[in-house]
Amino acid sequence: MSHGRDELASLYLSILTAFSLSIVLNIGLRHYAGEWHFLDVPDARKLHEGAVPLCGGIAIFIAFFLANVWLGDGMHLSRSVVLGLFLILLFGAMDDRFGLPALPRLLAQTAAAYMFINAGDIASLNLSGIVPPELTGQFSSLVLLLAIVFVVGIINAVNMSDGVDGLAGGSAAASLFWLALLAVHKGHAAITVQSLILLAAVIGFLGFNMRHRWRAKASVFLGDAGSTLLGAATGWFIIALSCGRDGLPFPVLLWVVVIPVIDTLSLIVRRAAAGRSPFSADRWHLHHLVQEAGLSPAKTTLVLVALSALCGAVAYIGILLQMPEELLTAGLMIPAVLHTIFVSRMTGQSRAALRLPHPANSHTTIPGAAP
Repeated sequence: MSHGRDELASLYLSILTAFSLSIVLNIGLRHYAGEWHFLDVPDARKLHEGAVPLCGGIAIFIAFFLANVWLGDGMHLSRSVVLGLFLILLFGAMDDRFGLPALPRLLAQTAAAYMFINAGDIASLNLSGIVPPELTGQFSSLVLLLAIVFVVGIINAVNMSDGVDGLAGGSAAASLFWLALLAVHKGHAAITVQSLILLAAVIGFLGFNMRHRWRAKASVFLGDAGSTLLGAATGWFIIALSCGRDGLPFPVLLWVVVIPVIDTLSLIVRRAAAGRSPFSADRWHLHHLVQEAGLSPAKTTLVLVALSALCGAVAYIGILLQMPEELLTAGLMIPAVLHTIFVSRMTGQSRAALRLPHPANSHTTIPGAAP
């Protein structure tokens, strides 16, 4: 009994540490951002007011890493996962500072994804709803490729969603919340603890990034370092929860990240159809279109974060109620169809405006995008 209380106490301490350190580090690091040239400066594509520090992701990672000190041995992430997350943070920070081409970032993301997957039993990935369990082991190479593509994809999906104050961080917080509950349901102690600690660090950051009554605009940005870090961690948690004898169905867990995934796939298709690079800058993101519909940046964030939370709830409730995996997987078509209808309507109404790159209120550099 005493051992259980000690573990619970260490968990509470770690969560409080992550939250507190995130606040302290965001306050402290932003004062050095100018000296280190970690600033997002307004230009033709970025219309926010003034130079904004890009230290949010670094603060989150340090807070997350240091909060693990008090955890028991069984609660830590493996060394390869931690190194993979650090690699993602490093290349994201280098891109924030120097503006890296897309290729080296993509290679780093692929290497990190392989580190994550190498830490788990990827051959046991539960693809129920898409592939019968008895066939999964026969196509281990394809399963490995699928997992790598998914992790790299979600890294970039979260990065590309970071265009309105509080959106990427708020959506990641919603995903981490549901992943923590799903980990509790599965009995995966390490993922439960790590997702809660990362959630606490993200919440500490959101006090500086999300618009609210006491803050008219963000004073700190995630930067590519932060958005790719959150995408990588979310991708790994989903993979980890989907592996093993009692792994949760991977297709069902896609509900947790369905909005950024669908928006990214939609962007790739629309840009390709227009004869443009998938990484080119424009106002075709979902958050831009929602603002075109008349919502303020703060309301846009609120609506899209709420939708992300609602979609995550579908996964949790569906698994809790043991709904058929095929039904939940097929249900992913609902947000996809609704997204397509909304995008078609908005692009039809403002086709001339959307034809030109003019991302108002965007504050991140899209990988490979021309300035």
